Amino acid sequence: MKFKAFFLTITIQKRKLSKHEISREQHIKNIMDEVKERQSSFYSRLY
Repeated sequence: MKFKAFFLTITIQKRKLSKHEISREQHIKNIMDEVKERQSSFYSRLY
């Protein structure tokens, strides 16, 4: 009986974001939060 093993290791490094990218990510998060608030208020009025 033969046993063969293959191991693959992947290392993911978190890259540092620039100030522009950080502000963009925060802006997107704020917009998504506003959309969620609108959706929840809309659905709460329905029921």
